[in-house]
Amino acid sequence: MTNDRFDSKRLEAQLEELRKQIHELVVKLETAVGKEAEALRPKLKAAQVRLQEFRDTSADAWQDLKPGLSKAWDELHKSLTQAASRFKTGSKT
Repeated sequence: MTNDRFDSKRLEAQLEELRKQIHELVVKLETAVGKEAEALRPKLKAAQVRLQEFRDTSADAWQDLKPGLSKAWDELHKSLTQAASRFKTGSKT
């Protein structure tokens, strides 16, 4: 083994480059997560509104609200699942 292989200045430079790349990835991930969260806010709000309507209604009215609440919940769940999948696989759809 040669001393070139363990050149500390070269290793420090490589480590610094890796640190920069990691930082850039973290910034991109934070931005992407923020965008995903913002996209989910309206769906979460819709689900919360439907749930509040449910709380404010009688048992008879529940049957009328149930489809809307179910739809809001399903859309929110689907969106969260898709967002999580994108971050797990690293792909954008």
